[in-house]
Amino acid sequence: MTRLPQSGFTLLELLIALTLSTLVMLMLAMGMNTVLKEWTRSSNVLDESIDKVLVLLQIERSLEGAFPHTYKDREENKTYIFFEGEEDQLAWVSTVSPGQQPGLTVWQLLPSDEETGVEIRVLPAFAGDPTERLEEQATAVTALEGYKAYFEYLYVDEKIEQETEWLKEWSAKKLRGLPHAVRVRLESDADEIAGDSLEIIAVIRARRHKTIRFTKPQ
Repeated sequence: MTRLPQSGFTLLELLIALTLSTLVMLMLAMGMNTVLKEWTRSSNVLDESIDKVLVLLQIERSLEGAFPHTYKDREENKTYIFFEGEEDQLAWVSTVSPGQQPGLTVWQLLPSDEETGVEIRVLPAFAGDPTERLEEQATAVTALEGYKAYFEYLYVDEKIEQETEWLKEWSAKKLRGLPHAVRVRLESDADEIAGDSLEIIAVIRARRHKTIRFTKPQ
């Protein structure tokens, strides 16, 4: 009887196959890990972008709803409008509140203590000057981390409509009225978002109180 040759794998061939299979699985795992990390990073960036846009939309709505809230200075026996704006901070009264609560709300935007974001203070508006209550009673939340906010205030001469000017400061106590619009610019010096800037312009419709005469800025 003739003996048929037997077919099969040698031990060396089996070891080579196992080694190649291990390398392929390792490369697939490394590739999947890279994809998952990139997916997570993209998701975090998207979440941060959405949060940033939502905060800006809330600020824009509250500025558009700015109201010429008046209070009486008992020492001077005069009535003033509350709206105090500087280049890096702003305080005003709005018909818009974060929780959509009825009544007027006092808002304040200013740099955070570490200057790594924008501090937002909010509290209900009552009679009187809200300045002291903003420092003592307002709820403070830090948002837009990594950014600094800058404000400009639009003056429009109603007698000469073409005469407009963006001002660095606006005090309703002196000017006795609100600006036509507020421009909010966000800028960052952080390496990961260097050069990234955002800007909104909120038009204020209720600019004056009917009982107070507007004063032209000097």
